[in-house]
Amino acid sequence: MHSTEVLAVGILDSSSVQDLMETLDWYVQNMNHSLHVITQEGKLDIPALQKRYKDVTFLVFAGNAFTGEKINALANECQTNLFLVVRSDVILARFNGQLLLSKMSESDHPAAFCAVVANAYREIIPCLRIPRLIGKELDPESDFPILDEQQIQHTLYPLMCLGLYDRALFQRLRGFDEEIHSEYYQALDWGLRCHLLGYDLAMSSSLLMQFTDRESVIEDRSDCKGYERCYTKALSVHQMGERNIVKKFKGPFDKAAYQNEVKKRMVWLQKRDFSTLVEQWKEGKL
Repeated sequence: MHSTEVLAVGILDSSSVQDLMETLDWYVQNMNHSLHVITQEGKLDIPALQKRYKDVTFLVFAGNAFTGEKINALANECQTNLFLVVRSDVILARFNGQLLLSKMSESDHPAAFCAVVANAYREIIPCLRIPRLIGKELDPESDFPILDEQQIQHTLYPLMCLGLYDRALFQRLRGFDEEIHSEYYQALDWGLRCHLLGYDLAMSSSLLMQFTDRESVIEDRSDCKGYERCYTKALSVHQMGERNIVKKFKGPFDKAAYQNEVKKRMVWLQKRDFSTLVEQWKEGKL
């Protein structure tokens, strides 16, 4: 299959111009699929870069945008089966294309392969995520992934949205929620939605990314505008026997999400509720 029909690479412009050019040079030389750079107006000399990288598409946002919005734009723009999300301050340390593309072509493939992440010292960080609710707070557990390319694990969401996505399924799941103003909550919301609707998110060291200049790689889990939407969508549907029922969550709550997302969509589509997800995860029954 021709590479541009199968895979697109989206590079989030997240550091210096020099880092971006070095990243682009590497991909052009080593992984020259359909390349896209997602950046912000005024940050780059776009005409000069377009002259140098004639086959690269630049997606330019007029102002600040959260990661989820950028990836939604990438999914709309690229015309491939799969897309890979990376960053300009990250190197693709391992990409076992044969294994990953084979797994993503199977009928029961995951919605995405989430990247295993390493820091500047090449130390693997606890990037595997496990669903957990403490009281009324969504607080996913973190663990270290198994470093065996043949061992595929379940994970709740992609850390910093880094991963290999099925484009059609991503769009069918309606992408990241742009009304949530946080990379962490956008990723968590999307991951929960995948699992509650019956899809899986996988993790394997066959997809490994390294932050070259960061000793610690920590997500910002602080509350943000729209974070209540994540809680409302994840925790308002409950399974009673074979029926889904809607019950207003008594913690963080968003009325619009409850009316427009939960009552009109989630209640009819969910395959499991959050408590069932946690139970199945612990019992290894996913």
